[in-house]
Amino acid sequence: MAEPLPLFDAHLHPEALTDQDLESMRFFGVEQALVVAHHFPEPTAKGLRQHFDQLVEKQLPRLERLGIRAWAALGVHPRCIPRRGLSEVLSHLPDYFEGGRVVALGETGLHAGGEEEEEAFLEQLALARQLKLRVVVHTPLKDKERHTRRILTLLRQSGLLPSRALVDHANARTVRTILEVGHWAGLTLHPEALQADRAVALVRRLGSERLVLDSDAGDGAGDILGLARTANLLGKAKLSERLVRRVTRDNAARFFQIHD
Repeated sequence: MAEPLPLFDAHLHPEALTDQDLESMRFFGVEQALVVAHHFPEPTAKGLRQHFDQLVEKQLPRLERLGIRAWAALGVHPRCIPRRGLSEVLSHLPDYFEGGRVVALGETGLHAGGEEEEEAFLEQLALARQLKLRVVVHTPLKDKERHTRRILTLLRQSGLLPSRALVDHANARTVRTILEVGHWAGLTLHPEALQADRAVALVRRLGSERLVLDSDAGDGAGDILGLARTANLLGKAKLSERLVRRVTRDNAARFFQIHD
């Protein structure tokens, strides 16, 4: 069996995965990962801070123990906006960015849309701009094109440098627009988002510039081997190893400014 390419999974929710899941991902090449803050039922300001602490204090060391070097992105998901206390949560976020293990704000963005989500998104973009942070931006499965257009408008209005936003869960209808305005685009290899063969076709057409592949494993019925399977298919499609390495590892490290 050929040695798998070293992979960087740029969107992972390990708290919903077993050790065996993570060991399988490591066996098939995932050497680095970004743990991304997620949503949970009935969020409160206290619950969000506990979620952030759990990711940094438990999930990052857990991944390291299983052989995966890991960093985190912390932010308030649009499905996890507390009824009260958002400002309190955001006021504590800067503390997490000291020490080098939390490398981005996210995931934030829009899910159902509306004033509350937009205000929370803009508040977090303002914080990211102030702290010069990278941002992982969520786009929803439902009505993706309309919500993505609105997200791109809000990103432009925020004044955040386009190169500091990774707009994730892009698809064939949204990825080119995301790239054209200067953002990075994430292709999520998830049964509900993008199949591996479709991702290969998009990479063949678009190339590797500012394109990042990830699995979103741990969110619903995901595919823990989605990234590895796609890397294998990219090689079989006669795409260069350099291009494959860029979209499955190097671009993520470059975006999140990870040098080790």
